[in-house]
Amino acid sequence: MRWKEIERIMKEDEKWLNMLEEYDRTGKLPLERVRRSFTLKRTNYEKLRHIAKERKEKMSRILDRLIEEMEF
Repeated sequence: MRWKEIERIMKEDEKWLNMLEEYDRTGKLPLERVRRSFTLKRTNYEKLRHIAKERKEKMSRILDRLIEEMEF
């Protein structure tokens, strides 16, 4: 492989490379699901529940996607 091609592949798959680096560093897989308890306002809970029911999707998946889309 040529160096430019390697750089292109690494840039495309940067998300996965970062996850593997974190796993090497911490021993914890970033894709692993963790069960936690949260407190939400009742109105937000109802909205989330309604959206999940409408889309036939789990509430936790919706929250995961929203968090991933946020930029820090």
